[in-house]
Amino acid sequence: MNIEDKIQNLITKENTPIDADNFLDKLHNRREQKLRNRQRWTLGVSALIVVLLVGALSISQLWQSNYKINNVEYLLEAEMSDEMLNEYYEELMVYLVSESDDIWSTIEFFYEIENNTEN
Repeated sequence: MNIEDKIQNLITKENTPIDADNFLDKLHNRREQKLRNRQRWTLGVSALIVVLLVGALSISQLWQSNYKINNVEYLLEAEMSDEMLNEYYEELMVYLVSESDDIWSTIEFFYEIENNTEN
């Protein structure tokens, strides 16, 4: 449609009164839709911030725990002599044999470990 046809349609149309209820319903719907869109955007941004924060804290905690584990292993290797390790293993063996339900399977387990470490 060109502009002239639009103008003629406006002139020929009867002037109908505006339906106030319909106008108010459309206005309220539009305002509610804008409010919902703003809330969705705000919730989306806040969820993104929470996810990034939890991710950053998790990574920092894992980084620190990995550092601590490596530090402990280094200290164990540096401070424990072979005699201390042998004593520890003997005490561990005695404990496992005393607490085991099947002593012979536990002794066989230690025998296999001893043979595998020598190979």
